[in-house]
Amino acid sequence: MAREIAARSDRVGKALSSPARLELLDLLAQCERTVDSLARAADLQVSTCSAHLQTLKRARLVTTRKDGTKVFYRLAGTDVAALYAGVQQVSAAHLGDLAPAR
Repeated sequence: MAREIAARSDRVGKALSSPARLELLDLLAQCERTVDSLARAADLQVSTCSAHLQTLKRARLVTTRKDGTKVFYRLAGTDVAALYAGVQQVSAAHLGDLAPAR
C-alpha cells in the first residue's frame, strides 16, 4: 500500500517539476482553456503545450471536455488548485531569496 501511494505521489511530483506545467496550472486555475489558448498565454508551441498537458492529465491534475472539435482543459478539482497554491506558498517561504531556476 505504501509503495502504491509513493508511486502516485511520484507521478504528481514529476508533473509539478516543470515551470511550464506550473504556469499551465496557474492559467487553468483562472478558467478552462483550449490548448491553443494555453499555448499563446504561456508563450509555448502548441505541440509543447500539448505534451505538458498530457503529463498533467496522466497525473490526473487536469481533465478535459470536448465541445465540437475543441478540447477544453481544466483543473481536476479544487484540491489541485489548493495543491498549486501550497507549492507557491512553500516556494515563497523557503526559496523566496533564490533567483528562479532557468
